Amino acid sequence: MEVTPRPHDLLRLAPDAVTGDTVTGDTVTGDTVTGDTVTGGGLPRWATASLAACPWAVVRRAPHPSRLIPVGVRGAARCERQAALVPSTAVLGRVPPEWLNRRVPRLPRPAAALAAVRRCLAAELGEAAVWGPVGGVGFELATGHRVTHPGSDLDLLIRTPDRLPRELAARLVTAFCGLACAVDCQLETPRGGVALVEWARTGGPVMARTGRGPELVDDPWAPI
Repeated sequence: MEVTPRPHDLLRLAPDAVTGDTVTGDTVTGDTVTGDTVTGGGLPRWATASLAACPWAVVRRAPHPSRLIPVGVRGAARCERQAALVPSTAVLGRVPPEWLNRRVPRLPRPAAALAAVRRCLAAELGEAAVWGPVGGVGFELATGHRVTHPGSDLDLLIRTPDRLPRELAARLVTAFCGLACAVDCQLETPRGGVALVEWARTGGPVMARTGRGPELVDDPWAPI
């Protein structure tokens, strides 16, 4: 399956993509990639086992060669995150976050928060708004593999190809602060991923996550 993935899309991988022969990777801690590139069987044992049990990975932002997709692999522990590259031909399925916003999380707090977010975004952005859950909730909804716990946050992505007024962003931040669980929302802008809470501030540059790394930008919607 040839795909044109975007950051935060979830990809279902073919079995031969998880053997180590078609995967290269670096160790990841949080958003930081460390260590030397490894090939073949160089993936950590936990990552190989995780992919064997649940052959899904999330698209990440990183420089990459043609026909290779940068992905992140989840483990059972929060510290277990692995950056990797997989061939586009190894992708059997793709689930973008916006396909998940009508599904119901299995745990009550994320479920209540997601329902409230749906109502809030429909009121503020209209029914045509393109958004969805990412992070652990999104992964679980897409794959059916349990990774969330009662204290899990709700991570969101809102696609904003057009400018989102700062005052509207501030209203969303206020609304999300009162929900059943903590909400971490990112705007997908033409310049990269921008945290909603940063854009909601009055004035000043914001950090945009790009495929080249983080960049400070004054206007995430300004032409490049």
